Amino acid sequence: MNEQHYRDLLGRFEKARVLVVGDIYLDENVFGVMTGISLEAPIPIFEVQERRHNPGAAGNAACNVAALGAKTYMIGVVGADSNADIVRKEFSIRNVDTSSIVVDPNRPTNTYGKLRAGSFNAPSQEVLRTDTPKPRFISGAVEDQVIANIQARAKEVDAIVVVDQVSAVATERVLREVVACAKKHKLLTVGDSRERAGAMKDFDIIVPNDREAGIGAGVDVVDVPSLHKAGKALLKICKNALITRGPHGITIFDQNGGITDVPITPRDVVDVTGAGDTVTATVAVTMVAGGSLLDAASLGNYTAGIAVMKRGVVTVPKAELENELFSAHQAGPAKVRTLDELKPIVEALKKDGKTVVWTNGCFDILHAGHITYLQRAAKEGHVLLVGLNSDASVRSVKGPARPIIPEADRALVLSALQCVGYVIIFGETNTVGILKALQPDVYAKGGDYTIDTIVQEERKVVESYGGRIAIIPGVEGQSTSNIISKITQ
Repeated sequence: MNEQHYRDLLGRFEKARVLVVGDIYLDENVFGVMTGISLEAPIPIFEVQERRHNPGAAGNAACNVAALGAKTYMIGVVGADSNADIVRKEFSIRNVDTSSIVVDPNRPTNTYGKLRAGSFNAPSQEVLRTDTPKPRFISGAVEDQVIANIQARAKEVDAIVVVDQVSAVATERVLREVVACAKKHKLLTVGDSRERAGAMKDFDIIVPNDREAGIGAGVDVVDVPSLHKAGKALLKICKNALITRGPHGITIFDQNGGITDVPITPRDVVDVTGAGDTVTATVAVTMVAGGSLLDAASLGNYTAGIAVMKRGVVTVPKAELENELFSAHQAGPAKVRTLDELKPIVEALKKDGKTVVWTNGCFDILHAGHITYLQRAAKEGHVLLVGLNSDASVRSVKGPARPIIPEADRALVLSALQCVGYVIIFGETNTVGILKALQPDVYAKGGDYTIDTIVQEERKVVESYGGRIAIIPGVEGQSTSNIISKITQ
């Protein structure tokens, strides 16, 4: 990989201006516990503990464009209801301009919900899904207003992205107008459709998955030959097609007849929801920034790889992409970062609505107690940062015979854990300076501490900016000291 080329390319992302057109959904995730059976009916009682909202469908693509640093405008349709207010607020948090969204009082805001619950000794799982009625194509005055808004915004952007998830906003008239505006203002057009890839006529690039490509081309994609047949058929409709293939990466079908497979690094997949929107957004921003189709596919693989490792519909900030892209080509584990490197990453995560959790310790001879604690701490938010005591600071706390494992090796082992987001090695006697710099949302400590026995200076820092302190139960009898004692005996 030409690292400087990609650093320069990502550096131009913030100059991109992108208009996203398509179906807007409000995704609502509700987390809670089952506490009993209702007295009024034979149904479980769901005690709500947390609600998380984010824009879905084309809205998710727009949020991913904004997360990559581009100026982003959204055009779609919402209802005249409270959910429209929520989705606008979530767009605003993610720096997406919603001034061109059209309100249709005759339809509800598309909303998709998941309720997840556990109990005292049962793991969390989905217990119910909710949805609004499948929307119909817009028409009449609503369609006219969407088209008028596209015409007005086209003068201000470099690209138009159309995401057609439920065939409501991307009518034939809307698609024709997108292409006409693109020709008039010399804009890039990028399209993605769940079932109508074949309708993206004259688009510069379409980004379907292999199933969607097959539907659009009228080909049953079951192997590489049928994939190639579908890709070549799509080239009669659009100029270029980047077909996403899950663990097999992306295959590029370019307007000159070339076919290029771009593999993806294997991942521990948690949830593929919204990963296609992430790729579509990455392709659009990369191409506007002056990248090639190969650049777009390569970066799309990276952002999709990050997205599928997280639960639910997520966005991938540029800082996280940079970390993933460049740290993979540096010495040492990719998750181990300096304070200066972590600052922009944490800022981007918070800006994207992620809850950042901090914990720290020696983690010398990693054992089941450590693993259980870290997994529990990670569940307090979205990303877990682990402060690792340097060898010198371990000696000052544990004595001259410790640590058993040197800091570089301890950092490598920690960074291999899926629940750990980033690791930072520190040599100070406390983490006050790091806490002031990063301001994590949650400060986690083990169950052998109480709110009054943790380092009070650290407590004051966390409370000063409104952070939360979480005391995580430990595993009785599990400690490095016990392991060392058993070995010596």
